[in-house]
Amino acid sequence: MNEIGKPIGATAARAGAFSLLAAVIALLGACAGTKHLEIEGTFPIPLIQKSPVNLGIHLDDALVTYIHTEAIDKKGEWEVSIGPAQQQLFNNLATGVFEGHTFVDGVIAEAPLDGVLRPTITEVQFSLPSQTRSNYYEVWIRYDFQLYDRAGNLVGGWKLPAYGKASKKNYGSASNGLQAAAMAACRDAMAFFSINFSREPVVARWLAAGKPLVPPQPQPQPEQQQPASTPPPDATPDEASSV
Repeated sequence: MNEIGKPIGATAARAGAFSLLAAVIALLGACAGTKHLEIEGTFPIPLIQKSPVNLGIHLDDALVTYIHTEAIDKKGEWEVSIGPAQQQLFNNLATGVFEGHTFVDGVIAEAPLDGVLRPTITEVQFSLPSQTRSNYYEVWIRYDFQLYDRAGNLVGGWKLPAYGKASKKNYGSASNGLQAAAMAACRDAMAFFSINFSREPVVARWLAAGKPLVPPQPQPQPEQQQPASTPPPDATPDEASSV
């Protein structure tokens, strides 16, 4: 018996049970602290005059598996999966903007393709209403685009920032609000791309030149090390030391 009249074994067992319960609660809390969000929805096909190109589109693994992770004070960690939505986004975008397109495995393509477009996501940011003291969930996505001729030579590239927001009044949870803001950012990227593709200086020059093959860019040559100076072969020791 212990000092309060309870068996020591029972007290130890109860303490062990409480420790186990605390561990389970802590584990559940840790799991609940990470919020997983995958961007889902549909993307419209742009209704514009199509650009006279037949392009391959290369979506690499880094793009189609893109996940943005961010820790927010008192809100836990967020994992926002943006990559899986990119296949549908670029298929619908290309359907409306280009005369023809197909998805390709690399930046080299054969005729009748004119070239290959390779998009990448270089940066994602988001904010919750509690962070900005506003009524909106906000998402920023920065895309980079590289255009290659069909031989895989770089024609040029450009950047495209996109922004989306969603009012917290319209969504019952932060996950739904953030997803809506991310979808709005993706659609914003589609709109800007649709309007500006043929106007981008890189693209405009290439189209005006007849979509030619671009000469490959020269590779930088390694620097040649200068040989150490040596004395003339018939120099005396004293002369050599002064060279």
